[in-house]
Amino acid sequence: MDLPSELRVGIEAALRGVGQAELRAAAAGLSDRYRAGHGASAGPPGGARYVASPAAAAAYAAYRMPATYAAVAAAMAAMAARMPGWAPRSLLDAGAGLGASLWAAAEVWDDLAAAELIESAPAMLSLGRQLAGRGGSPAMAGAAWRQADLTAPWRAERHDLATAAYVLGELPEAARGALVDALWAHSGHALLLVEPGTPAGWAIIRAARERLRAAGAAIIAPCPHQGACPLPEGDWCHFAQRIARSKIQRAAKGAELGYEDEKFAYVAVAREPGTPISARVLRRPVARPGRIELALCAPDGLRTETVTRSNRERWREARDAEWGDALP
Repeated sequence: MDLPSELRVGIEAALRGVGQAELRAAAAGLSDRYRAGHGASAGPPGGARYVASPAAAAAYAAYRMPATYAAVAAAMAAMAARMPGWAPRSLLDAGAGLGASLWAAAEVWDDLAAAELIESAPAMLSLGRQLAGRGGSPAMAGAAWRQADLTAPWRAERHDLATAAYVLGELPEAARGALVDALWAHSGHALLLVEPGTPAGWAIIRAARERLRAAGAAIIAPCPHQGACPLPEGDWCHFAQRIARSKIQRAAKGAELGYEDEKFAYVAVAREPGTPISARVLRRPVARPGRIELALCAPDGLRTETVTRSNRERWREARDAEWGDALP
């Protein structure tokens, strides 16, 4: 996966006035604070605790925005596959950062026409607006950017799709349920939540999933069923999306590879059920001589399926299957 060209150019433009040493120092500071602070403090989510200056916002654009975009775009693509007859006309993104979810939604759904983004950090709001100004969609051109702290009362319009990406984990635990409830109430049809693909990130998503299921939401993705999650303690449901790194991203991260694999956990729900699938691939398929082993989550629970060449149709499906795919 690549960033939209307009977004890549916009990030490069934002970084022109930032020296490489300053960029690396700001990126390292962001990394340290995210590792130490995920879910650990009661400060404003998304921006204010981590990004307090234009240089830090530019560093965030290079260091984290591409990976966030990749995870959200992958989750949205999974949603779209389960809801082929539906496309959102409007988006509400809480804890929007620099607008990665807006860019992803505009890429997945051409009909997106309006967006409302809530973010606490002025530096993020300013740069997010600049980046969105480079996008070609009506939703980006007319997006409403609001400054608000999600731990305090906030207001927004109701939108077809509501999203919160890498936000719940930055809230104190007691505030997460309230945000999930508020986002579901502000969603006209669908809600997407994304967190890091770690045990802690999955625990947050799993709790939100159960809360939404109890509220009557239909689970759209990644799950192939509406029941309680069958994963045992010690395991976690997560996926990975590869995103190309630009030269400036490699500089910010001090990395040599031209790509990174962003691991993420997510849940997408809607007010009506999606198109059924038979299973979701939970791990990278294991290819052995003459057979392929698939770790699956299915409507009847977890199972490992071994596919051999003797079943030609199933073999073709298994050969092409990737981690995170829905099986028809």
